[in-house]
Amino acid sequence: MSFLSEDERATLKTSQQLAATLRAQRASALINPASGLANDYLNLFNEIVMLVEQLPNVPELIEDIMAWRPKSYLDYFESSTLPGSAAALAAYKQLDARSRRDFETIIDDLDRRATGSVAAVRRKFKAQPDDQGESLAIICERAGANIREALDKATMLVNHGTVTGTDAVQERTDDLMARAATLNHG
Repeated sequence: MSFLSEDERATLKTSQQLAATLRAQRASALINPASGLANDYLNLFNEIVMLVEQLPNVPELIEDIMAWRPKSYLDYFESSTLPGSAAALAAYKQLDARSRRDFETIIDDLDRRATGSVAAVRRKFKAQPDDQGESLAIICERAGANIREALDKATMLVNHGTVTGTDAVQERTDDLMARAATLNHG
């Protein structure tokens, strides 16, 4: 015996189908088609930049900064509850070797910078726990700028599939020259 009328069951089924479609759309939107990577991963680093830059004005953030740890792209999405996490993992595994290497190189640099910044803030707090004035502000400003530099590269790669700038142009030029030399001598 059903408590729903035929129309109510049809409406419920349509609502469930719509919800499933919306979840699938959110999942597919997680992955940037230009790179095959999900920008959401970079929130991990956006978080630490925000925490470090806000620390001089909000000293209670020190506990969050001390607890922050980098995560690999795979670890991030394996532990994520975001719709599309499985799709992000599958897309990552499908990346070509060069794209994955380029991304991982940038992320390794970002990890080093973020971890180094956290260590610098930690050292400052341990050395002078009661004096967190201008010297802390300087450390946090430099740390934030340092992390942002690598984060900007990661963001460009995730959002556009390439890192712009002279280093990327030079790398592509060197690669093309090497290929041309191989074709001419092969």
